[in-house]
Amino acid sequence: MLELHLKRKLLEAGGKAFVGKKSLVALDTDHIKQYVFATDRLKEIRGASSILDNLNRSVMTELAKDKESEFEAEPVYANGGSGLFLVDGDRRVAEEFGLRIQQAYQKETRGGASITFAVQEIPDSVQNVWNDNIWHTLELLRYSLAQEKNSPPDIIALPSHPFLCVCDACGMRYAEKRDFNEAGDEVSRERRYCDVCMKKRDEDGKVKTGIDAIIRERKDADVVKLSEARPFAWERVIKLLPQDYDIPLNTERPPDFNELRGISGGKDYLALIYADGNGMGQSMADLKTLTDVRDKARIIDEAVYDAMSFAISKHLQVIPGDKNTPPMFPFDILLIGGDDIMMVTPASLALDVTCSIAMKFYEQTRGKGPEGKSYTLSIGVVLAPVKYPFGMLQDLVESTLKAAKKEGTKRKSDSTYGETFINFMTVTGSTSLDFNRVYKSLHDKHVRVSGHRGDVAFYATLRPYTVEELTLLLNTIREGKRKALGRTKLHQVREAVLQMNLTSSVSEGLGVLRNWRTRQREFVTQHVYTLGRRYQEQYQHAEKPGTMFPRVTFPWFADGPDTYRTSLLDFVELYDFVAQEEVDDDK
Repeated sequence: MLELHLKRKLLEAGGKAFVGKKSLVALDTDHIKQYVFATDRLKEIRGASSILDNLNRSVMTELAKDKESEFEAEPVYANGGSGLFLVDGDRRVAEEFGLRIQQAYQKETRGGASITFAVQEIPDSVQNVWNDNIWHTLELLRYSLAQEKNSPPDIIALPSHPFLCVCDACGMRYAEKRDFNEAGDEVSRERRYCDVCMKKRDEDGKVKTGIDAIIRERKDADVVKLSEARPFAWERVIKLLPQDYDIPLNTERPPDFNELRGISGGKDYLALIYADGNGMGQSMADLKTLTDVRDKARIIDEAVYDAMSFAISKHLQVIPGDKNTPPMFPFDILLIGGDDIMMVTPASLALDVTCSIAMKFYEQTRGKGPEGKSYTLSIGVVLAPVKYPFGMLQDLVESTLKAAKKEGTKRKSDSTYGETFINFMTVTGSTSLDFNRVYKSLHDKHVRVSGHRGDVAFYATLRPYTVEELTLLLNTIREGKRKALGRTKLHQVREAVLQMNLTSSVSEGLGVLRNWRTRQREFVTQHVYTLGRRYQEQYQHAEKPGTMFPRVTFPWFADGPDTYRTSLLDFVELYDFVAQEEVDDDK
């Protein structure tokens, strides 16, 4: 507060001397996921996400338009946890604007979240601030912001006392309040929360009221009281849904993760989906004018919402209620904005939702990227039991996404959807907490095989998948269920694949193949040939006719001279997680 007061005094003393000067203020929220996912409870996660989204999209722009302030600011963009504003005035005026936003974050999050800002004055030589080339100024601003974020203020340790109760949600701060709206047993009502977590829970309740008002407006019903909290994410998603997507009055979000169990015939598993744009940082850094920056930020943000709404309308219909339970959305939005999406869905619908998000995002940005290309997403999906700790689930989905991005930069693909890659992982009792470790356990690069001069590599998975490949795999699984392949035989194939060689692996695989009926056997081998053909296209050579056909040594197909791959392990892993009418197929 003292620093802000001194800034104002300086402005009062000499503010008029800076007429005509303009500055840029870049802002970036610190440790978003650390604040949003500080607890494993859905109510606090949703509340934290809503608080940050409101600060980012609404409070920033409202402060910029505040007529009582000593500055005038115009937003270039404000979404995805970051913002860029054009301020009339020199560095001191722009710094006051940044300090105002920092104060708002401190107040609204009760000190739970913070934001960093940097200021860069625009040179006097710039005549048209929106359309002139100011790449060097933007580059200096990005550097200054990175420097500020890498030099955080010293942390002051809070006093501790053994007789003070800590928060029952985050376990980090001292408890201050009880949530008297807490439903459930007496134990739940006796929980005590810190001010930060209590603010998140209050926000979640306001969002619930806001969603009710949005649904009533959509159905032209009477809105008894217009909610003060207009949740931007939900309002925008619901408005983008087609009219034939029925949302009954009083439809609610899942009260907790347990409500997602068993939806659409799936197991007691849920899915966490995390999508992130490819190369967005570099693409933004290449832009030279503020107009380009503003337009690109709007295009990406709109495409993210369009993709989310499209996937919801196609796969996630509202679950009807009854006399005891209200209708319920079979999903929840944890983060959305900028080029990020994080949502939770039933496991049986997750991969279909993922494909739809990837396709729609690409289509909505068609021709709007660098050199007339489209923007693309990398997506990670983790399928886990509903009781799985959410903090671990978040770590898993991040490593799954990073693996998709890394592999996408190496692998050339002729996919219609460019560099879009989708990676997935299922959680079992022995699953590692890092995707890379799981992936390493599914391939062996140093196997000696007779007839080969060097080592042969075996890959028991084709992850990550392009949109077409994953769609093909999902459709094949559905057809396999209709043909009653049998879980027992499929797991025998899995054990054969994990041998990762051309002796016992092939012998055991062919043994299972012979035990299937003719139509089942032909179906499984055709699937291996189909994906093998897609992977081997880059190895075709006109002077070598043998390379024009996929070489298959069941359960493997040859990917080049010294590499063998198979999709059958992925097939078995996802078999129980693809929405399909129940079939008694273990015969």
